[in-house]
Amino acid sequence: MIAAARDMRPAAWLALAGLLFVLALTFKPVIENDGIGYFSYLHTLVVDHDLDFTNEYQAVRTEHVGYYPLLIQSRTSTGMLADYFPVGAAIVSLPVYLVTLALHPSGEPQFGPPFSVTLTLASLLMGLLALVLAYRLASAIIAPRPALIGVAAAALATPFIYYLVYEPSYSHTFSACAVGAFLYVWWWRRDRRSALGWFALGVLGGLMGLIRYQDGPLLLIGLLDKPRRWWHLLPFLAGVLVAFAPQLPIDQVLFGSLLPARPAGQDLQFLPGHYLDVLFSSFHGLFSWSPILLLAVAGFAFVPDRRLQVAFVYAFVLELALGGAAPDWFGGFAFGMRRFVSLTPFFAIGLAAVAQRIGPRISWAAVGAFVAWNLLLMTNFTYVIKTSGDPGFGQILTGQLKAVVFLPHLVSQGAAGRALLLWPALNARFDPIYGAAVLLGELVCVAAAAWALLKLPAPTAKVNDSRAQNSRLRSFLK
Repeated sequence: MIAAARDMRPAAWLALAGLLFVLALTFKPVIENDGIGYFSYLHTLVVDHDLDFTNEYQAVRTEHVGYYPLLIQSRTSTGMLADYFPVGAAIVSLPVYLVTLALHPSGEPQFGPPFSVTLTLASLLMGLLALVLAYRLASAIIAPRPALIGVAAAALATPFIYYLVYEPSYSHTFSACAVGAFLYVWWWRRDRRSALGWFALGVLGGLMGLIRYQDGPLLLIGLLDKPRRWWHLLPFLAGVLVAFAPQLPIDQVLFGSLLPARPAGQDLQFLPGHYLDVLFSSFHGLFSWSPILLLAVAGFAFVPDRRLQVAFVYAFVLELALGGAAPDWFGGFAFGMRRFVSLTPFFAIGLAAVAQRIGPRISWAAVGAFVAWNLLLMTNFTYVIKTSGDPGFGQILTGQLKAVVFLPHLVSQGAAGRALLLWPALNARFDPIYGAAVLLGELVCVAAAAWALLKLPAPTAKVNDSRAQNSRLRSFLK
């Protein structure tokens, strides 16, 4: 990591410092709502050694954690309290949980500091790594400079940024990272993939489903490549089973079935569905809340690889089909169409292709406009709309104007900033130990992502191309 740091030019250091400062002002290390379902597994399995969530769900109430009553009150056919969320995010976060537990053996408070801090920092790291993977993919497929524009747009002008810093206990950063890692390995020497490579691809495919069930079918993208030997599909299948295996006994114990279960009244209904609503509704519609994603989708017409185009169409249609068939197609109390955040690496590639076509000057200007819309919309959603219902297009547009005066509040939610800098203005408590701990965690996440950016090889089928991409990246950072 030290050698990698020496390769960075001053502008890169300033960018990292700026990122850290923004995170200090915005990152909220809070577990709530869906995050309860994702992270309750850790305490019940590691501390209580069972799958009885009575203790965990009682802690939700006593610790005054925000929650959806249905998710912590439902019982399954086996008589146990249900957890309808997959275990993948908890497994990925297990190392940081174990370290935190070693330093804080009581395991309490289950959803407060220090556990809420370290677990949401794990989510932050996954989100930053998702952007690194997206950049490396877009650089290899398009070019480094358009890739930077595409990643910046996908990160800042979509719901990704909201779930990176304001709701990090949701699984969206984990899913974006898993999809990015799967695409990276799929693209890596795809025409010369060994049996071990097929196994690794299968593991990442299973991990996508282990983090979010609806992302599991994305593993079929791997089959767009014909194996050099037919039996290479066996290690691919083995990898899928190995990665997804932890979910099977959990579902068997909780639901009496190896298949994932859904809450009562939440069965998928593919006909007639809400597919146009998912895309264009004022109720968190994908394109109406994040119009830049229209360009991301259109950009795949310029992506110079047919198999990648097919992969994106399949992924997009899959998420649209599953999202549109859900009774809560709008995503509940959500900022934008959050269930598409897992496709962030795809969106970055599509936007990079558009940026390459129209040039950097127009691209950066357009990205700035879309980011401004998104920042206003986040403020609008948080301080003006403030409801889980459909705001309607009229309220969205008028709310954008009203939201201007609330914009400073976006940079007053970060735990580190509140504890170290803004506490007098917010009438909060000065807490240098807590603030410094959160800031240190953010620094570690940023440093790890920067190291990955410098060290991660370009995912290309040709070794010479990989070396050329690495050389271009180093020259770009120097």
